[in-house]
Amino acid sequence: MNRISIVARKWLLTLHLLFSAIMLGVTIAFLMLSIKAAATDDEGVLKACYTSMHLLARTSIKASTVGGQASGPIAVLPCIRGVPSSEFIH
Repeated sequence: MNRISIVARKWLLTLHLLFSAIMLGVTIAFLMLSIKAAATDDEGVLKACYTSMHLLARTSIKASTVGGQASGPIAVLPCIRGVPSSEFIH
């Protein structure tokens, strides 16, 4: 099996961190929308919050979950195979 170059590993790690940051941001947005939905008496605001959460669940959450789960193991695979961690730093 061919080794992954250091540049490719850094790109994979960057992609993994990007997808993780997107997932964190969407989770915070979900939290804010759910707090707003729980605290409101207005039917329009309630519908807007749930519509927004549904849209985020169909798009950003799916993409960031698949991207994070795909890029994470590929980025750390050389570590499992015995490649020293000092190669990742330099």
